[in-house]
Amino acid sequence: MASLSEQLDRELTVWKTKTYTELLALEYPHTYESGNPGESDCYQVEVDLLERNDKYVHIAVAVSNGGLSSFFPKSGDFLAYADNDSHH
Repeated sequence: MASLSEQLDRELTVWKTKTYTELLALEYPHTYESGNPGESDCYQVEVDLLERNDKYVHIAVAVSNGGLSSFFPKSGDFLAYADNDSHH
């Protein structure tokens, strides 16, 4: 079973590939489960928009395993810049 830190790293890697425009198009908070429901590899993900303006969006990603980590999830954040939107 991967640690929450490893799961967070994986989720951040996925979310950082999204463009400014893709991130603006989502409704927040954006939540989902990853892994096999009811199994030890299942975890919850919440993605939130912390800030948006014409230059960038500030996104937070949090993961928990449904236990006590739900109160103190592992989280990280990143910026997606509008001027980098052309890479897709």
